[in-house]
Amino acid sequence: MTGFTRSAYRRGMRYRGLNTGSAARVGFLIALACSAALPQHPVLKTRSKEDREERFNVTHRITMNVQVTDAAGNPVSDLRAEEFNLFDDRQARRIVAFHPIDGAALNDATDVVILLDAVNTPSQALDQARSAIFKYLAESRKPLAVPTAFALWFNGRLSITPASTDRNAIGRAFVKFTKNIHSNACGSEQPQAQQKIAANKERPVTTAANCPAIHFKDSVAALDGIAQQQLASGGRTLLIWMGSGWPSLSKADLERLDEKQRDAHNREFMELFHDLRAAQITMYAINPADVKPHDEDAASENTAAKSSADSTPPRIAITEFAERTGGRSIKASVDLVGDLHACVRDAEWYYSLAFNAPPAQNGPGEMHSLEVKVDRPGLQVRTINSYYSEPQ
Repeated sequence: MTGFTRSAYRRGMRYRGLNTGSAARVGFLIALACSAALPQHPVLKTRSKEDREERFNVTHRITMNVQVTDAAGNPVSDLRAEEFNLFDDRQARRIVAFHPIDGAALNDATDVVILLDAVNTPSQALDQARSAIFKYLAESRKPLAVPTAFALWFNGRLSITPASTDRNAIGRAFVKFTKNIHSNACGSEQPQAQQKIAANKERPVTTAANCPAIHFKDSVAALDGIAQQQLASGGRTLLIWMGSGWPSLSKADLERLDEKQRDAHNREFMELFHDLRAAQITMYAINPADVKPHDEDAASENTAAKSSADSTPPRIAITEFAERTGGRSIKASVDLVGDLHACVRDAEWYYSLAFNAPPAQNGPGEMHSLEVKVDRPGLQVRTINSYYSEPQ
């Protein structure tokens, strides 16, 4: 799992379709235009104290999308700003922005992406998940309540439709995308051509020995690619990952990492989690019953994030991101369609809160735990439960 950097993945995505010569020419022309536009006598601009404070606040402002439900799982829609209490590493923070979001009235406030993971999911679970998504899309002729996109992760390639409430359009794309799919999960029987599909000068042929590592880095790159796309489009996204999730290190494996490996692992998690938070992505992991998820030893749902003083590295796993972003992790679903509906329902009503993160005490990259409480008994609150401090 070592040696993988998402910056290389982003460069590949950014310059896809350009050959080396054309990319170099574009870079040269941009540099030439920029140099020509520079003033001959540049003047330094001074900022007032107020301007500097405003810039700091914008850079360090943390937005939290908060789900509040009653004991029956119904969204609670009548809470006021003064009923919310926000804690950063157990220290109270002032909420500087508060917005109740009525998703039914603002049908573009949130997008849903339903992702079918054929790369990591065994055949039995893949068939169940595909059937559940088909039933969800075909159960009505009415438009979808929330703009929805379908994504397929298959053979190392991510295909995704534009978000739409047109149920028929998404359904047709789903049928086209999934017509000839099969499981790519490690250990599954695949045609030899499919095993070598991603082989090139920079990457070995997938074998039984390196399959988990290749699937890990490819899946993480696919997730970050979605985060980059959603960051560019703006707004909130509910990303529902249907399948077993990619192979990841167990807690025992993490404890055996040396210091250098641990630092690299932590940095990778921090960057990916930052991208998910910046893109306002709430993750959901739905795994069919009777099929072992790859990260079954992950912590229970909604486990609170520990402070940066804790030495246990976080796990780069679907369930970990679902818990930390305020989503849900359903590890043995006996009603995939019902659970899919329950996840999408989070778009109906939620609260958007924001606060200004304090300066880092020990440099950027400090992990902070977050907690939101409401002054009403019997309510359940789900939201992002941690963040990493930014550079000054």
